[in-house]
Amino acid sequence: MSVAAPSRRAETLAYGLIVLVTLWRLALLAFDPPNLSFDEAQYWAWAQTLQLGYYSKPPLVAWVIAATTAMFGDGEGAVKLGSALAHLGTALVLVSLGRRLFGGSAGAWAGAAWISLPAVSLSSLVITTDPFLLLAWAAALLFLVEAERAGPGPNRWWVLLGLAFGIGLLAKYAMAFFVLSLAVWLAWDREARRLLRGGGPWLALGLGLLVYAPNGLWNAANGFVSYAHTRDNANLGGSLFHPDKLAEFVLGQAAVFGPILIAVLAAALVPAFRAGADRRVRLLAAFALPVLAVMTAESLLSRANANWTAPAYVAATLLVSAWLAARAPRLAALSVALHLAAAGLVVNLDALRPVLGLPDSARWDIEKRIKGWDEVGRQVSAILAAHPGARLLADERKVLATLTYYVRPHPFDAVKWNPTGAVRDHFDQTTRLEAGAAETIFVTEDSLLPGDLPRRFATVEKLADIHVPIHADYARDLTVWRLAGFKGYDR
Repeated sequence: MSVAAPSRRAETLAYGLIVLVTLWRLALLAFDPPNLSFDEAQYWAWAQTLQLGYYSKPPLVAWVIAATTAMFGDGEGAVKLGSALAHLGTALVLVSLGRRLFGGSAGAWAGAAWISLPAVSLSSLVITTDPFLLLAWAAALLFLVEAERAGPGPNRWWVLLGLAFGIGLLAKYAMAFFVLSLAVWLAWDREARRLLRGGGPWLALGLGLLVYAPNGLWNAANGFVSYAHTRDNANLGGSLFHPDKLAEFVLGQAAVFGPILIAVLAAALVPAFRAGADRRVRLLAAFALPVLAVMTAESLLSRANANWTAPAYVAATLLVSAWLAARAPRLAALSVALHLAAAGLVVNLDALRPVLGLPDSARWDIEKRIKGWDEVGRQVSAILAAHPGARLLADERKVLATLTYYVRPHPFDAVKWNPTGAVRDHFDQTTRLEAGAAETIFVTEDSLLPGDLPRRFATVEKLADIHVPIHADYARDLTVWRLAGFKGYDR
């Protein structure tokens, strides 16, 4: 048997696992998709009017939703489809990247590890900007490796790297961390610095910025609103020491990457700091550590969501897979098996709850915040049908975005209640209730009307209390009012 035979067998098994897991996720999306979250519903609403940018995100997520729903309809599964396909692409890219750096076995384990990661299992059933960022990041890293192999001068791999970088920026601004990681690698690896003299990195950077430029121009025409939102998310204006948030963030990384892999990552990173370190290890460390370091500091100074480190785990997955393939392949297999078992448990928890002896409680349901909105949509649809010509009004982005999707026909003229005029989200930016507006149907999660809203309308009438039980200790409750004769905000 040739030396390459085990690697080929490992790759075949990895491809089989990647395809099977993806088919399972596609079946879930086709036959039993979760409800849309309010962020997902908002992205779907964006997709109804294709633009070069939106309030809080660059446009790629909306463009993908527009494509998948044009082909498969507006069901929840079609809205979410792009995420599962993007993670499939990332897993396949990691197989190829691992083969080029460490051999077929490492690539196979990297692809299998990626498709089974806890964060990927969750993300594959939710449409967000992250899957497209991660696919672009993985592709850019692969093209970087190929570009270095091809030589220091400009070549097609630098062009492909530039395209991947630009597309990544159109997915999420966190793609800019790729430049930071590239700079760390070039500073760390003397041999890699020759690439700067050849001009390839500058070609890739320039092309990437050119691909991204339409969104930059859109931001310039819209008060740089997306950049401001990204800055506000950093939330560095308050006190700058939050050890509780740091601890929460660090524990969250084990949930994102898995407890076995996060422990192995610590061991696999150590050799990168030794004299004469393997250049491949330093490359992957350079594309993992900067994001992890920045976000860990952010969690201490303010807060950081666990998924903000996601780009780091592209290189980290390959690094730990190469380490395990050489030293402990059984531990790699155990990690993959545990992750897939956990994913199966979470997806089927409602059916398994009686078997496991778990009570009917919201504490065991990670999807509780998105459940029940389809039923709310049906009830609001009936109320709007009884009041033809009335406009949907809500006081929260969550309510307005979700009902825009779940109410039929879709109320694309829905408007957000905004007495202060502050622009804090997409609906504040794009909708406005004008004085003299006719009848509106106001939906709120509050049992009472907010502030001085009643005096701003000539007619105020309570229509319904919506109560949708989810669990014994959790329900979806909203109140519906009929408002007419808007007098203006009188700011």
